[in-house]
Amino acid sequence: MTKKLGVLIIHGMGRPAPDYADKMIGNLSLRLGAHVAEVEFESCHWSPVIQKHQDRIWERVAPSHMNPMTTALRTWAVHYLGDPATYLSGYFQNGKPIYREIHEKVRQSLERLAGRLGEADSKPLVILAHSLGSIIITNYYWDEGSNGIGLTPFERLETLTGLITYGSPISIFLPPVSKIMCIRFPSVNLPPHLLNVASWLNVYDRDDIVASPLNNVWDDAQGTVIKDAEINVGNPVVSWTPLAHTYYNNDPDFLDLVQMKMNTILDAV
Repeated sequence: MTKKLGVLIIHGMGRPAPDYADKMIGNLSLRLGAHVAEVEFESCHWSPVIQKHQDRIWERVAPSHMNPMTTALRTWAVHYLGDPATYLSGYFQNGKPIYREIHEKVRQSLERLAGRLGEADSKPLVILAHSLGSIIITNYYWDEGSNGIGLTPFERLETLTGLITYGSPISIFLPPVSKIMCIRFPSVNLPPHLLNVASWLNVYDRDDIVASPLNNVWDDAQGTVIKDAEINVGNPVVSWTPLAHTYYNNDPDFLDLVQMKMNTILDAV
């Protein structure tokens, strides 16, 4: 069956395994039923760009006298809080800012997805971006898509039809400028039949302390409309705590929202 839709998944901060998205892809595939044959999935595993650096730093700064609790908390700080700090720092690695190295990982993932999708420049793309991944993909869209490292329309996100951010800390990382501007989504190059179904869905849990609604945080939205959707993620033990931040990927309510968006786009195609 001809592939009709590409889906890219981008993880947030931390040290996920290379197969971090496999369970999520499996759950979405079950929900899609026969339509799954029309969808091609790809996950972007960008954390190795900074992981070796964080491991080296930890070996140098970890004092041997710390108790287990302090060790665990410091490890979390280096390997989790260190991700956004390193991504946004502007430090150079191999002659490039770190964020460009990570954006190149995004481009490579799009390239692989396009290769399996076939004729990708004419096919819609859905991106699922968790936590820091939402910062990465919106920066990529702004800096690297139209004018940067994207080599094809697909890599430049010109066919991006569904953007789903979840557990997003975008409101925390907005720059201290006099006029906060949103990305202009969707692309002006998106075909009319896809333009009719293009949308940015921002999913959040009110107990997730880093996530928030996004539609009203801009001074200039540039015509972009963000639909904020509040859900309750996680099991009863953690759903009311900040740990909800880590439970979106395989939450049934979240997966239902993703499935509905994918089906809408497939129907339009």
